[in-house]
Amino acid sequence: MGTAVANPGGRESGLLNFSGEIATPRPFTLADRFANAIVPRFHLGASANFNGTRYAYAGATWTVDLSKTVFVEASLGAAVNDGKTGAVIPQDRLNLGCNTGTREAAALGVRLNDRWSLVATLEHFSTAGCSDRNQPRGPANVGARLGYTF
Repeated sequence: MGTAVANPGGRESGLLNFSGEIATPRPFTLADRFANAIVPRFHLGASANFNGTRYAYAGATWTVDLSKTVFVEASLGAAVNDGKTGAVIPQDRLNLGCNTGTREAAALGVRLNDRWSLVATLEHFSTAGCSDRNQPRGPANVGARLGYTF
């Protein structure tokens, strides 16, 4: 679970997002920590913005443990949004062009103990290629999450 600031420097800028994500364990692990990074975990999540674009996503996450407590992650997956796509877009809203796309994310995390982690995130919903109108641009969010491992 976490919060983020929406689309810094653009339309919908500064709006508060609330997000949640569930990630599976790796289906198998490898002995070498860097080789283990090629084994993805699968995730399902959503980003809720009560005054802007909301979206849901699913995909894969790759994690590299830099030490016992510090890790980095990269995620990629499919996503759907409820953003504005018509001919007339309000001045304070993004022109997404379509309601489907991909979600890319990067994160830097610290394990607080064996169950809890704190993660800084950067995520982007891409609508590239779905419209040629005025270069549609999906939202980008910068935020933090508190994670719990079951």
